[in-house]
Amino acid sequence: MPQHLELGDVIAFGLGALDLTFLAAGCVLGWWCALAVANALVVRLVVASPFVLGGILLGVARVDERPCRTWLVLAFEYASRARVLVTGSC
Repeated sequence: MPQHLELGDVIAFGLGALDLTFLAAGCVLGWWCALAVANALVVRLVVASPFVLGGILLGVARVDERPCRTWLVLAFEYASRARVLVTGSC
């Protein structure tokens, strides 16, 4: 067996520990928000859906075989890097 391969640990449904943590956190936050709102079912779904969708996006969704949270970190690093104006005068 090759020893140079880095394989991620799969716990359940093809997801690793961090994937399942983001998914569970999004679902728990969505459930908590749905219980905290004392309005109609439609309002509860509207309040809870961003948290559940965020958990799915950060935990399960992949773009080009990379998790979306990796793309989010890369975008944040790109946006927060120092900008330097380089002119051609010597």
